[in-house]
Amino acid sequence: MRAAALAVPLAILAVAGGCKAAPEPVAAKETAACDGVPQMALAGRVTDAADLLTAEEEARLSERLARYERDTRHQMVVVTVSDLNGARVDNFGTCLGNRWKIGRKDQDDGIVVLIAPKKRQMRIATGTGMEKTLTDDKAQAIVHRMTPYFAKADYAGGLSAGVDAIAAQTGDTP
Repeated sequence: MRAAALAVPLAILAVAGGCKAAPEPVAAKETAACDGVPQMALAGRVTDAADLLTAEEEARLSERLARYERDTRHQMVVVTVSDLNGARVDNFGTCLGNRWKIGRKDQDDGIVVLIAPKKRQMRIATGTGMEKTLTDDKAQAIVHRMTPYFAKADYAGGLSAGVDAIAAQTGDTP
C-alpha cells in the first residue's frame, strides 16, 4: 500500500516535470529536401548503384580516392544511381553526404560526386568546410570537364578526370 501511495506522486512529478521523449532518429531530423532520397548503404569509396563501372574500373577509382584521402585528409566518395526518385540532384548528393557522414566531423570537408546517367544529371556536393576551396563555380567547371566522357558512355574516364580535377583544386596532385 505504501509503495502504491508513493507511485502516484512520482508519476505526477514525472509528467509535470516534463519528461522528455527519446531523441528522434537522425533520419527523422532530415529536412524536406531529402524527400525521395532512398536510404542507401555506403559501399565504400565508390557506390556504383547504377552499375556503370567494371570491377577493375571501380577498384582503380577507389584506390585513387584512398590516395586522395591519405594525402589531403579530405574524404571524397563517388555515387552512381539509376534514379533520383523525384529529388533534386543537389539535394540527393547533400543528403547522402550527410547521412554517410562524409568528411571529418570537425572540418565538414567531405565531397560527394553523384551521377544519375538516366536523368542526365550529376552534382559535386561539398561539406561547408570545403565550400571556399571548391566553390560552386569550380565544381561546375569540373562537371563540364567530365561531360564529354559521359556523352560517350565513358563513365570511368569522366570520373577519373573529375576526381583528378577536384584533387588539383583541393590541394592534391593527380
